[in-house]
Amino acid sequence: MGRHERLLPALVLVLAFSVAAGTNAVTFPNKPSKEHFYVDPAGLLNASDAKTVDELAAALLSDEKIPVIVVTIPSLVSFQATDMTIESYAQALFDEWGIGSQNRNYGILLLVSVGDRKARIELGQAWGGKNDQDATHIMDTLIVPSFKKGDFSGGIREGVNALDKMARGLALPKPKNPWWVIPVFILGVCLIIGVIVSLFKRGRTGWGWALIAGLGVLLFFILRSAATSGGSGGSFGGGSSGGGGASGSW
Repeated sequence: MGRHERLLPALVLVLAFSVAAGTNAVTFPNKPSKEHFYVDPAGLLNASDAKTVDELAAALLSDEKIPVIVVTIPSLVSFQATDMTIESYAQALFDEWGIGSQNRNYGILLLVSVGDRKARIELGQAWGGKNDQDATHIMDTLIVPSFKKGDFSGGIREGVNALDKMARGLALPKPKNPWWVIPVFILGVCLIIGVIVSLFKRGRTGWGWALIAGLGVLLFFILRSAATSGGSGGSFGGGSSGGGGASGSW
């Protein structure tokens, strides 16, 4: 038997193991649609509480630029996470979706694995572990007690409500305006003055009228783009986990 023939069985085994490993790769739920801040493959949220979660999360994102995302799953096994803990899967999911943003990494994930009877609050890196005690209090006094009673929907609702209060109670730095805001403002004032002068001198035949028409078209497209990118679109901007959190079981 030649050398290549002896190597063939070994190559076949390596290929088989590679294929098997590929088929067992960890998977994740799909991201929420733009109008929602939760995904519920486990079917734990009722319609009323799901609406409350969306309203709380939308307000927090608008006011503080902090996204809260809720994910329920039937079990870790259902997403091929057999060898992972609830903590490691929450971190992997957080990073896979990029909850929060790189510049303002204050994302919050509430993950519930009903089949494993475990839940996890995972915080973005910018939290720096400073709110672990708050997260533990929320998990132990609001979420887990409701879950023990079988009220998963109510526990998630109360958990999100408490996370909202936790986030709003922090003296977080507000997003800084980019360097070009002031120069653009000054340029805008100069253009307005120039347009007024042009309209007085030349009326509709001057460049001022053409500029007004062009700005109107530009404003239309800007507003339309803002409208189509609403909802939870600002929740995923490359944020990463590692800022602490809390786990619970029931």
